[in-house]
Amino acid sequence: MTAPEPGAPLERLKAHALAAVAAVVPVTLAWCVEVDQRRRPGRTVVLQPGRPDLDAASEWRRSMAGHDPFAAARVEARGATVLALKDFAGDETEPYRRHLEDARLADRADVYLRNAGTIVAQLALVRSSELGSFSRDDLNALRRLQPLLEHAFACALEPGTADAHDALVESGLSAREADVAEMAGRGATNAAIARSLHIGEATVKTHLTHVYMKLGVRTRTQLALLLGRTTSG
Repeated sequence: MTAPEPGAPLERLKAHALAAVAAVVPVTLAWCVEVDQRRRPGRTVVLQPGRPDLDAASEWRRSMAGHDPFAAARVEARGATVLALKDFAGDETEPYRRHLEDARLADRADVYLRNAGTIVAQLALVRSSELGSFSRDDLNALRRLQPLLEHAFACALEPGTADAHDALVESGLSAREADVAEMAGRGATNAAIARSLHIGEATVKTHLTHVYMKLGVRTRTQLALLLGRTTSG
């Protein structure tokens, strides 16, 4: 388990990704782990917004043990972008469910990020009994965020190879909304976006309202983080 350090862009990206997801879908504990070519977990960043009594490091290590149904090696062939406990057969998850119950935890959902079709990272999101299970709306929100998180991770691994516009459209935005979101994520003002796209500032504001609603973000900063960028706005 690692903490993000200055000069470690990928580690900061993991922390930003966890924070962005937790802002949209409340969680008790979450971690973002790299996956190597042999589908083994690597460097990890942990976020713990709830349950201070829970030993985050122990929970992460135990969850990554051999019985973890969410392990990349076990799920890669399924091609799923998001999986929750309910997506597995009961016999696949029985030991892990017992572990969650013992820890007073209710549910887990993972977001898988791929590069060239191979899982390179996964975000594991765990909820306590107080928060309850992930709803259909929660899982749909994670599926909308997945292309943006995948894009950001691809940019960190291979700068310049991923298309933010395509990732935004895959997340449910129209082509024009994606244009506006991409420029806003780079730090452009509403006036600059309006001039560049030859539309009015009121139209820019309308598009941004739709962007925020569809992606579940509230600010330009959150949008920039989803796109793997930084902004002071």
